[in-house]
Formats: sequence, structure tokens, C-alpha cells
Amino acid sequence: MHNYPFVLHKFVTGKHDVELVLPETWQAKDLFGQLQKNLFEFSKWLVWADKIDSIQKEVDSIKQFQQKMVDGTAFNLVILVDEIPAGMIDLHDLNSESGEVGYWLSNDFQHLGIMTESVEFLKKYAFEQLKLDYLVLRTHPKNLASQNVAKRGGFKYQKIDDNGHKKFILKNNVRRTETWN
Repeated sequence: MHNYPFVLHKFVTGKHDVELVLPETWQAKDLFGQLQKNLFEFSKWLVWADKIDSIQKEVDSIKQFQQKMVDGTAFNLVILVDEIPAGMIDLHDLNSESGEVGYWLSNDFQHLGIMTESVEFLKKYAFEQLKLDYLVLRTHPKNLASQNVAKRGGFKYQKIDDNGHKKFILKNNVRRTETWN
């Protein structure tokens, strides 16, 4: 198997070992396979799902994620379940005040608490490390599973946005404090 030098978070749920790792191009084949296996379901909720129609497009996406991380406009992680790439979670539209949470996970591993725990890690990272003021999470109005992840994560429903998605917000309860050297 591969060596995973960039593991940011590990946890166990049920009989599965889960790791949140930085995206690397060698993961493209497995991620593309998961997208293809779940395409019917994912295309209901994710407007980009059917646009990734080759391993090369997944490689290109990973390279874009890496560049956005370098630029400071996104933070992307691959979700490994038992060492196999099974999904992704990210902060996109990242700025000094906020970021938007996005995620997907293979149907094989849904309803096991994996995404809820992954969102918990992302929240902690966003608020403690990035010092963001709030997070946004949007879901398709019929995607009840994703809405439940948002609710379990403490996100509060705000409104239907201009694209017809449910918009949830989570505010950082810890006020920023400036330190002077």
C-alpha cells in the first residue's frame, strides 16, 4: 500500500479506519471509480459530478485543489476508508472570515458517521487554525442526509439561496483576539 505522510486526522467508526489526508494525484483512479460507481446518486446533488468523466479529469481536479490550497482559497482533504479513497471534504470560497463546506462520500460508506466526524474535524480546523468567523454549508433541498450532517454539526438553517439550495451557517463561538508582539 501507499505511505500516507500527510494524514491530518484519524478515527475509527464501526469496523472502518478512516483518515483525512491531503489530495494527491495517485488517488485519482480510486476517486474517479467512486464517482462513477455513485454517479446516478451524486448527479442528483452535485452539479459537477458528471463533468468528471475520465481519470485525467480527476487528476486535473486534484492539481487544481492543490493549487487553490497553495493560494489559500481552499482546503481539500481526501477521505480514506480502510486506506481506500472513498470521498472528499473541503473548504472552498475561503477568505479571512469564512469558508464554504463541501463533501461527498461513496454510498458504500454512508450512514456510518464518517461524514459527521469529518465535518467536526473541518470545523475545528477552520475555527482554531484558520480563525474563521463562520462557515457556510449548502445542500440540495431534497438531500436529507446532507442536511442531517449539517444539523448534527450545529449548522443553523438560514434560507433558500439564489440557486435553490438550502443554506446553513455555523458561527465561531470563540471571538478572535489579536496578539501584539
